[in-house]
Amino acid sequence: MMDNFALIIGAMKCGTTSLFSYLSQHPMISACRRKEAFYFSDDDKFSRGFEWYQDLWDWDSNVHKIALEASVDYTRIPYFPNVAERISALEGQANFKFIYLMRNPLDRIESHYTHGRAAGWAVTNQPLSEEIGSELLAPSQYARQLEEYYKRFPHENILLLNFEELKLEPHGLLKRVCEFLDIDQDFEFQGLDQVHNANRQRIADERLWRSLRQIKQLRLLANRLSSQQKKAIYGLFGRKLKGNTKLTPEQRGFILQELKEDLRRLKVEYGFDVGSWGIEV
Repeated sequence: MMDNFALIIGAMKCGTTSLFSYLSQHPMISACRRKEAFYFSDDDKFSRGFEWYQDLWDWDSNVHKIALEASVDYTRIPYFPNVAERISALEGQANFKFIYLMRNPLDRIESHYTHGRAAGWAVTNQPLSEEIGSELLAPSQYARQLEEYYKRFPHENILLLNFEELKLEPHGLLKRVCEFLDIDQDFEFQGLDQVHNANRQRIADERLWRSLRQIKQLRLLANRLSSQQKKAIYGLFGRKLKGNTKLTPEQRGFILQELKEDLRRLKVEYGFDVGSWGIEV
């Protein structure tokens, strides 16, 4: 019976794609066919019902113990405010455990902005140096996002993880996750040196574009194309980022001041070591 779910609920730009990809290797885990189902955050999808949601998995009750998905919108209050409430309403029908990855908020914001620019839905059309808005700050208010889950679910069903640990000690972190999910901790995950991030690949593809331009025949062909045609083809390989995508010292100070109380709560109320990011609260 499909009733045990593990949701990687964020945070955005904190390694959720990599963690989902690694965990998907485990034979006791059934990974959602859509990494980001967005069922609980999307009104239209939620209206389709819980059975529709369950159909997103290729579930084998003889093999699988955990149904896994990863949707970063599940921790993006105020933009998606009812996620935890909707999940808790299923109590009695299914059991849920939550995995929340966090990252130094300064690094997360820089990555978030770069992602927005590269993917074409930039948070702002201005360089990062000109605006730090709620769209960038809210996903880094980790305590604010977690509060909705901690007040509705048993604390032992929520696992807090550090993005830096995922990068530096993935084997140890995955062992902790397996223990949390009560599945085989001795499973040998493969490819842990590979970072899974579609946007990172899209930016990196710009190097491929430049390499292709070095081929004489392709360069001659390119010279015959209109600027509009060139632009369309280039869009297949990557998006060149113009303008600043790094925080200034003044912005870093502003962000830390804005997040100071939230970071203090994260440390005091939820026991997360923000000092590992070199941040004092």
